[in-house]
Amino acid sequence: GGVGKTTLFQRIHNKFAEIAGKFDMVIWVVVSQGANISKLQQDIARKLHLCGNEWTTKNESDKAAQIHTVLKRKRFVLMLDDIWVKVDLEAIGVPEPTRENECKVAFTTRSKEVCVRMGDHKPMQVKCLKEDQAWELFKGKIGNNTLRREPLIVELARKVAEKCHGLPLAL
Repeated sequence: GGVGKTTLFQRIHNKFAEIAGKFDMVIWVVVSQGANISKLQQDIARKLHLCGNEWTTKNESDKAAQIHTVLKRKRFVLMLDDIWVKVDLEAIGVPEPTRENECKVAFTTRSKEVCVRMGDHKPMQVKCLKEDQAWELFKGKIGNNTLRREPLIVELARKVAEKCHGLPLAL
């Protein structure tokens, strides 16, 4: 972790949300380790305003059917952040994205294996920054005035930036 997958994903989410008329809804769900179908259904249902007493008494299959009924009439983007294992979209109730329905499902993961299991054969890899890029980012955070005032800080700052191994969030 720490290369900025979630940060980049949030920016993409915001861009999708800004495109008026392109999508009926943009749904963001944090999956994380140990997430199950019931939790994912609950998170999606909340975004679809399906929660209530009637919702809580339904079983997973009925919840999936209701989610599917709502989403199949919409052009949606489903953004799943931090998945650790294959997410069974059908079991959750998410209709399959196709060219015809123009729906999208995007996700972040640390695992190439998860990408393959999710059917993504062209994953985009977010990499650590190169040393010079990391130094520029770090300088931007510290500020040039601070670096100019204290020449000893420059060497220390370079060591700190190096210890962060190009991980933007650590910088």
